[in-house]
Amino acid sequence: MSGLTQSTFATPDPAKPCPPLEFLQGRFWRNFRLQDFALHGVIESERESYPIQLILHDRKMIYEFENLPFQIRVEIQPERSLIERRRQKREPWQPVSGRARLSPILDTDITYEDLCLDFMRWDHVQSLGTDHVKTLTAWAFDAVPPRGTSAYAKVRYWIAAEYYALLRADGFNGAGELIKRLEVNGVQRIGEAYVIKEMQVSSFDPKKEGSSRTFINIRRGEPLPPETSGHGAERGSWVGSPSVTQRLPH
Repeated sequence: MSGLTQSTFATPDPAKPCPPLEFLQGRFWRNFRLQDFALHGVIESERESYPIQLILHDRKMIYEFENLPFQIRVEIQPERSLIERRRQKREPWQPVSGRARLSPILDTDITYEDLCLDFMRWDHVQSLGTDHVKTLTAWAFDAVPPRGTSAYAKVRYWIAAEYYALLRADGFNGAGELIKRLEVNGVQRIGEAYVIKEMQVSSFDPKKEGSSRTFINIRRGEPLPPETSGHGAERGSWVGSPSVTQRLPH
């Protein structure tokens, strides 16, 4: 299984309850405003390596694959997410909707749906209690999507108790088997903010008892000057979980 096993589940403790869901969601979305950054790195699937640039601005991200004519634009709001794609900067953006949202991006383990954090808006959510993910205290939840809207029958996700940031999300099929995991492996400081250093997205095939992995590695980044960041949503980029680019304390 390429060094990753499905048995690596965390174990939420229901005896240590989470805060009210409405409070947690309010804090999560209030903090979810991205600082203006240009990030440079690489997406590594099991077959290819894709140099990327990612421009962050407020609640918008544009992902540009540097060696391919391909761009993705994502806007994540508390009420909804919009995702679009195009080949060239001069072409109009085309919405990604319906079943296309469930498809993988190139040959990676990342789907368009995975970029949108839709599970953070689903109505049917169960609090599981307090847990620990990579030494951090976290609150765990199970979320069930509206029928026919997701590739997952359920997503279990963990929110850092100190930072109100997403640490991990596990997607399950209708049989309760793990088929996708997104987890933050490291962050780094750029200026006065912390941004992703490495994220791992893993796909599992329960029938074959195997997995594949895609790594998102950010190698450098710089804050955008004010005159540039205001137009950052029309520049290029791609990468990772936006929740780790929030303003996190030391």
